[in-house]
Amino acid sequence: MEISVKETVKSLRFPRRALALTVAGLTLSIAACGSGSSGTATAGNSDSAAPELSSVTVGVLPSADSVTVQIAQDQGLFKQQGLNVKVVPEKTTNDGTAGLLSHTMDFTSENYVGMFSQEKSVPGLNLKIVADNSQASPGGYVLLVAKNSKLTSVSQLKGKKVSFPAPGFNFGAMALDVQLEPYHMSVKDVTSVVLPFSAAQQALARGEVDAAFTTEPFTTVAEAAAGDRVLIDLMSGPLAGAPQACWGTTASFTRQYPKTVAAFQRAMARAAQIAAASPSYVRSELPKFIPTMKPAIAKVIILPTYNTTLTLERMERVAYTMERLGGLPKNFDVKSMYYPMTGPMS
Repeated sequence: MEISVKETVKSLRFPRRALALTVAGLTLSIAACGSGSSGTATAGNSDSAAPELSSVTVGVLPSADSVTVQIAQDQGLFKQQGLNVKVVPEKTTNDGTAGLLSHTMDFTSENYVGMFSQEKSVPGLNLKIVADNSQASPGGYVLLVAKNSKLTSVSQLKGKKVSFPAPGFNFGAMALDVQLEPYHMSVKDVTSVVLPFSAAQQALARGEVDAAFTTEPFTTVAEAAAGDRVLIDLMSGPLAGAPQACWGTTASFTRQYPKTVAAFQRAMARAAQIAAASPSYVRSELPKFIPTMKPAIAKVIILPTYNTTLTLERMERVAYTMERLGGLPKNFDVKSMYYPMTGPMS
């Protein structure tokens, strides 16, 4: 569905917010372990550092987080590492994990909450996080209400209908849970309604929901077109700078193709470095990466903060919050999912 900013984008008065990932749980059967999906083995290459596979498939959620894969393509970073990358769009993180299991994808863009939720839900999945990508910027995830809403605080949400793009424990529900704690409330005190981000604005206008968890570019469009307003920046307070998105694969893939993984890690780290240093370049790449995004929107949204270094501490921060809120068991082994880059970036 094409995102229209109409002429009202010329009069935007609110800070723009970062385009992000939807999150969802997953229950899948485990496919038999095997080699990478679309990978073509590199034959007769005497370079011991060359990747085992010359071609890999990468699943991405079209978002400002994952635009780093577009940057890596356009800057020739994959080719520098000996990789030919095919990018496959995803609708949800479920698609990425399903692709890894079916060996139709070799790497996938994930959000940390979705990654951990899937690892918990699917026995034997054995996901590995191989590269960091971004953390939330202020205003990246918000709770939106209609222009004429009487709601002025999350403390008034008890018994209200709030939309999320996925059922169960997801990033939006977790974030709202954290923000409700000072009021001795939890997400269980609201009625959750499952709606895609694209349908939230219409649901608010019709009064079908009282508030909507949303992100860019939907926040910008809703503010401009309908005058909707932000009830709370969910990435404020204890969730300020929360780790947001990362790149994952399976443990079996890292064992079979460690040099391919290392090549991918180096390319993505360099792409994130470029994105962090040049927001204007990121904005110019977004409409190319997401054809439905108008350049006018790309110019005003707040971008996430791009990270080049994967750390266990950042992973543990997300896992601890999920454990505390019941999204993960207390014995969840986040360390086993940690697969950092070794050696120099280039």
